[in-house]
Formats: sequence, C-alpha cells, structure tokens
Amino acid sequence: MPKVSKCMCEECYYNHNYACHADEIEVRSSVQGNRVENSEGTCCETFRSR
Repeated sequence: MPKVSKCMCEECYYNHNYACHADEIEVRSSVQGNRVENSEGTCCETFRSR
C-alpha cells in the first residue's frame, strides 16, 4: 500500500512536518449521495485532533 506523502492539516495528530504518520488512513465521501467528482468532496476519517 502506498504511503501518504503529504498532509497539510496542521491540526491532525498524525501530521509531523507535513507527512502523515498514521499506520493507515480511511478516506470517505463528504457529500450527500456519495458521488464525488473532485478531492473537495472527500475527507480523511483517520483525522485525530492534537
């Protein structure tokens, strides 16, 4: 499985120097109906606040 190479969410516990250090991530649709057409319609469910 590929590693996440960049994380720009400074408030996330797993972000260290803009790299994700979570063992794995889960990305879900953030739009109603689950039809996503670009990255803005997604969200990281692995996010944990610092």
